[in-house]
Amino acid sequence: MATNPPTTPQGDAYVFPSHRITRKMRDESRTPVVLVACGSFSPVTYLHLRMFEMARDYIKQQSQFEVVGGYLSPVNDEYKKPGLLSAAHRVNMCTLATELTSNWLMVDPWEGLQAKYQPTAVVLDHFDKQVNEVLGGIELTNGTRFIMHPHILFPINQPFPFS
Repeated sequence: MATNPPTTPQGDAYVFPSHRITRKMRDESRTPVVLVACGSFSPVTYLHLRMFEMARDYIKQQSQFEVVGGYLSPVNDEYKKPGLLSAAHRVNMCTLATELTSNWLMVDPWEGLQAKYQPTAVVLDHFDKQVNEVLGGIELTNGTRFIMHPHILFPINQPFPFS
């Protein structure tokens, strides 16, 4: 039995946000990576955004990866955290925060639009499918495509797995 694709609170069909993803590698000696942070973001804070900037800076200076995009993925309402605002409100807050403060971060509402809570591994599979299958991966300067691997962004007090 086929299921209907998720829709936004306004009733629009879901579209993967890709307006800020780098579609062509700048440095082909590196491996493309998309940073993903799943969380309640109730509310989104300055430190959530700084976490991405710190991770991108570290990766650029200390690894063989090139960050081609970053996503906040607000958790589904079924997460049942006390005081959790609706996914629609949290997606809107995150969108305002990223659009007003960043030129590379985006918000993917997919996780919040699902009928039930999604484990992080399922969310990462979603990003893998959207970037690699739907968008076709990341293009190299010679026109070939490179398969990108999404990486979960850990809290600031955890070591980065990019060494």
